[in-house]
Amino acid sequence: MSANDKRDLIKVSADDDLSVGSNLPWTVYDATGRLLMDAGMAISSQSRLNSIVASGYRMDETLQVQETASVIEHALPEPHLYAKDTNPFNELEEMCLEMEKAFAGILGDGAFKAGKLEKRLYETSSQIQGLCKLNADALLGSIHLSNKFNYSIKHPLHVAIISTIIAESLRLPQDHQLAIIGAAITANVAMNSYQDKLQKHRGPLTEEMSQKVKKHPEEGVQILKAAGITNRLWLDIVLQHHEKVDGSGYPAGLNGKQILLEAKIVGLADIYSAMVSSRPYRAALTPQRSLKQLFMQRGSFFDESLTKVFLSELGVFPPGATVELANGEIGVVVKRKSLDSGKPVVSSIKDRFGVRFMHPVMRDSAEKKFAIKKDVKVEQLGKINPSILWGLKLMRVS
Repeated sequence: MSANDKRDLIKVSADDDLSVGSNLPWTVYDATGRLLMDAGMAISSQSRLNSIVASGYRMDETLQVQETASVIEHALPEPHLYAKDTNPFNELEEMCLEMEKAFAGILGDGAFKAGKLEKRLYETSSQIQGLCKLNADALLGSIHLSNKFNYSIKHPLHVAIISTIIAESLRLPQDHQLAIIGAAITANVAMNSYQDKLQKHRGPLTEEMSQKVKKHPEEGVQILKAAGITNRLWLDIVLQHHEKVDGSGYPAGLNGKQILLEAKIVGLADIYSAMVSSRPYRAALTPQRSLKQLFMQRGSFFDESLTKVFLSELGVFPPGATVELANGEIGVVVKRKSLDSGKPVVSSIKDRFGVRFMHPVMRDSAEKKFAIKKDVKVEQLGKINPSILWGLKLMRVS
């Protein structure tokens, strides 16, 4: 029996309507998950019955029925297919609004019928997959440029985007990818009502805050179970997403191979998204600085091989990074790789004197005069609509 199954065992009791001579309606295990008697076996004596009641455990039939019904009710979706002219930024805004409603249902009146929340979040996950296939660069860009929604809404979406791209690069099965994305969206659900308070807090966390943070993975699992999430991998990812490979994480202090790969993916995405997000007490870290910190912590906090995949997928200057070019222009990386050169493509916004172009101008950083000199703070951009940076009809190529 797996560790997951052991958590779903419940104690056999005298109220289970067992009698000598009858057949067991379910398989019986001991407290460690070791098989005692198979379902269908006859209870041959009173002493055997007493032993079953005293030491026996069985699977939670309610959970098994829920899981079976969930699978039957909604087959796992494939990535959503979007039209080529779909604006991913508009779709992400709609998704944020839907997530606000979903979180309100989870944490508020519990307005989801059995299986409905899981189905709804599977659909959202398939939409994120579809948008990543349509324009992964634009979605990565949204992580570094989006400030429209509260942290408790935009952060889980950003974690889901990064997790989707990493899971796809590893060619994980679709059911695992959907569990990863669903977990990324809901990993911090127990912190949602507390997130704004933490965002505004300055200085070290209080003891109360620290305990709330450390307990939120376990509390999140309970909230999600109560809301009808039955996917065990999804729940285990939520439980483990703050574990670290050196054993310094929480809540269980797992290390190395004890931590699910899927949880490592969500955990890494969660940390990166937090780094590049602005807080009331500090500006967002630049993507390059954030990636450097992750690289320095590989093998200790983060799985070394996974960190290398992460860095390879995002690149040194990921989409959405604000950069200065060799000729002094300021712009935003909009593509990780040019089709011609394999180098990042930058949408220049300001000339070397700081004057804004009438329209963004596309620059291939493979050209010496357009080579990326350094990253700069996003505040140097001023207010800009990301759609303009990626909207081909609004750009001209130099």
